[in-house]
Amino acid sequence: MRLFKPGGIPELNDISAELIAEICRVTSRTARRWKRGEYPPFTALKVIQLYKEGELGEIDLKWAHWRLKGGLLVSPDGQQFTPGDVMSIQWLRMQIQSYQRDQRFILQSDWIDQKWRPAPEQEESRASA
Repeated sequence: MRLFKPGGIPELNDISAELIAEICRVTSRTARRWKRGEYPPFTALKVIQLYKEGELGEIDLKWAHWRLKGGLLVSPDGQQFTPGDVMSIQWLRMQIQSYQRDQRFILQSDWIDQKWRPAPEQEESRASA
């Protein structure tokens, strides 16, 4: 038998039993018992706290001060990212790698064809040395 807190659990006061049941994946009967004052498991309280406050540090300390708010990921400095922004990071990295590879190839081909010339500032530094 779990402990019972007369007057209910403060963390559950401003959230409906139906919503508790949905986010904690329990029956509405269990959620109503928690609302009446039966202590929910620690993990259920953490899930409810995450839902209400959006603080990701509750899950992993490396994400401290990052929040989920209104479907957006919010950084500690206030930048907001949509799920699409996060999903596009890998694509952007691949684009950068492709660009860098192309630039290396251009420089190498100029060197092989003996078309490569040092930049003007490189020529000046050679002359003064």
